[in-house]
Amino acid sequence: MKTQHLSQFDRIKIFLNEYFFGYGVFFTIVRLIGGPLILIMGLNLYFTGDTKPGVGYAGFMIAFGIYYILKPLIIILTKKSWFQNFDLSYKIEPDKIVVQSEKSKSDLDYSDLVSILKRKTYYALRTKSKQGIYLPIKYLEPAELSILDGLKKTNGNNV
Repeated sequence: MKTQHLSQFDRIKIFLNEYFFGYGVFFTIVRLIGGPLILIMGLNLYFTGDTKPGVGYAGFMIAFGIYYILKPLIIILTKKSWFQNFDLSYKIEPDKIVVQSEKSKSDLDYSDLVSILKRKTYYALRTKSKQGIYLPIKYLEPAELSILDGLKKTNGNNV
């Protein structure tokens, strides 16, 4: 079984990539331009509004726009336990993946996977129980890459 050390930096990169690009085109667009758009609309309403409720609503929109822009940073700063360094032991076999962390060991048959997505720097494996396993490409051997590529090509995103 091969053991890799996933650093905090690697985990944060994976989180940010999944946060912005991991849920489809609609969520990507909303998360990239939603916050700035709400902020601009709030500022426009604040400077052109002539009623007290309009100015109050503008203040709410400005605050929400700033929050939505800073939300990934807030998650990273408040949920530090999500991004701690840890050692991941795994073995990719032609019929299953064996994943072992500190106290648990899981044999994951490929029939339990809903999708295998190849991202720029990692593979995102999703299980039927909606759990995600992220394997950085730089830690995978050529044989393991060919197994994952073969699964992705034969079944597309749905395994």
